[in-house]
Amino acid sequence: MNYVELEAITGDIVKLRINELAIQRGITLYANVISKCEFKRVKVDRGKRDFVKNDLYYTLNVRPNQNINATQFWNEAITKLFKDGEVLIVPGYKNELFIAETFRKTIYAYQPWKFYDVMINELNTNKTYYMGDVIYLTIENMTINEMMKTFYKEMGNIMDAAVNHFKQSNGRKLVFRTGASISRVGIGAIPTEGETEDDVKTKAQAYVDKIFQKVFSSPNAIVPLQSNEELEELGKATGQSAEDLIKTMTATMESVAIGMNIPIDVFMGKTTEKSNAMNDWITTGVEVFLELIADELNAKLIKKESYLKGDQIFIDATKINHRDILDSAVALEKLYGIGFSHNEIRELFNMLPVSDKGADERHWSKNYAAEDELKGGEVSEEI
Repeated sequence: MNYVELEAITGDIVKLRINELAIQRGITLYANVISKCEFKRVKVDRGKRDFVKNDLYYTLNVRPNQNINATQFWNEAITKLFKDGEVLIVPGYKNELFIAETFRKTIYAYQPWKFYDVMINELNTNKTYYMGDVIYLTIENMTINEMMKTFYKEMGNIMDAAVNHFKQSNGRKLVFRTGASISRVGIGAIPTEGETEDDVKTKAQAYVDKIFQKVFSSPNAIVPLQSNEELEELGKATGQSAEDLIKTMTATMESVAIGMNIPIDVFMGKTTEKSNAMNDWITTGVEVFLELIADELNAKLIKKESYLKGDQIFIDATKINHRDILDSAVALEKLYGIGFSHNEIRELFNMLPVSDKGADERHWSKNYAAEDELKGGEVSEEI
């Protein structure tokens, strides 16, 4: 492998690594925040809706199966959803859930889709699953999936240009002068008896390659030259830094952030305490996927009759953002004044509930009332 080939391969590796880094960064952000959410089971009892903690709650929030915890499970599921455009979650024994590593599917127009050759932990389940039996998430029709498919093609030319410019600007340019003296006989300058013109060119090229390989492969090289030969560098390297490449890498990162609907400040990790970028992302980006997941969980894990009565799986995203309890004191007081109990407020900050008397009581310190309950100060007189 010569120097030029090695540099070309190195450039391709750099290009692919930057692309992979940018996409993986976006996927990791989504996977991390979604895996922090709490999957709450809402159940209706005697006309009252309340959160309950049952086997399903444990499966979704603590341990989906005996080999993985919930944080790892949802992180892996979201990562696979982004990379593959789809993820299949199949039921196991005793309310367990498993992520299929690979699978095949048959799509029908008016019948439930069929999934088979489902691989879990490198083992084939040898079972056929139907759409109603599995949790199947896909982003096939979403803009973000199209961005994932076309990103390498669109950014490839840009990265190629940047890498080539970088190599040309920092490469060494040399002139090799040869003399046609009798001493060059045998290395290609003067043909020997029986040699053809092609033989002369081949020997000469091999000699030059040998010299230049040593020059380019070693930081300090001693090159033996024959009589009348000169090796001269055409000026020094321009000394350009990798600034152009870094700018292109930044542009790549920003393009991925926009394509994945992530604010650039969040993607680059530049958010500040006063920044609203995180909240904007949760609203316009994360909640889209939370709704996708919630819809599928409700469709497959809650019966239609129960759902219509008010039963559902609700994904709580309030734990994504860090909250400082002291900074939120004024807002918390307002929440207490409109009926939030002490324990409900403590739950917002991941604090354990207390059993003190009145901790679950609700109070309304504001004079809010229904319109028909308001009483005016005027007294009407009947005539």
